[in-house]
Amino acid sequence: MEADDGLIALAGPPLVALMPPEARERHAEHARRLVERTAWEAARGFDVTDDQLARMAGAVAAHAAVLAAGFAPATHPFRDVTSVVLHPGTIVNRSPRPGPARGVMTDAPQHIAGQAGHGRGPVLVDWRAFERDVARPDRGVNVVYHEFAHKLDGLDGVFDGMPPLGSDEARATWAQVFGTNYRRLVRRGRDPVIRSYAATNEVEFFAVTSELFFTVPAHLRDAHPRVYARLADFYALDPAALLGA
Repeated sequence: MEADDGLIALAGPPLVALMPPEARERHAEHARRLVERTAWEAARGFDVTDDQLARMAGAVAAHAAVLAAGFAPATHPFRDVTSVVLHPGTIVNRSPRPGPARGVMTDAPQHIAGQAGHGRGPVLVDWRAFERDVARPDRGVNVVYHEFAHKLDGLDGVFDGMPPLGSDEARATWAQVFGTNYRRLVRRGRDPVIRSYAATNEVEFFAVTSELFFTVPAHLRDAHPRVYARLADFYALDPAALLGA
């Protein structure tokens, strides 16, 4: 499959231009570091030139860096992102993982749009899904935001749906707000804004709500103001206010 140049040269989402100057500077620095310090690869069967791959890397990094625009570069929030593998389409995961029943493992093929490896493991991205997500941000889905949110979640050494927060009080508030909303989604099975995949576990709940926070922030804020407030504190951004302005 050959890459479509339509979105390869994308500089970043519109939200970046609306950020305060200092946030735009941090975003640019995080994006630059991701491009320069990460090993970017095209998966087997993805026919792209070196120039195309470089532009694709720039597009992914520009979106991933949105999540870090509120963090000082000195904190190195993406220090565990060592490699990114771009796939031409849906990724088939055959690695062993927990099955549908507690205590059971499965290696049945799983079709996914992305994956974030534990620790310094690679980030996998379905390029076709990424293009679709960027073209339709109103869907509230973005595979790059999702997978890089996982990487931020794992900065404290574990994927648990609670990224490093800095204080016991912040952790307690996060646990109460996110725990309550996650359990409500599991119990009800559906939500007007948060898609059902977020009910998989607390880890996916954080990643899915992070996607919503940066794609359709006003929808998340209006439907789940306490979840939005916690994400705004963590990401040190208020995208609903920026886009509203």
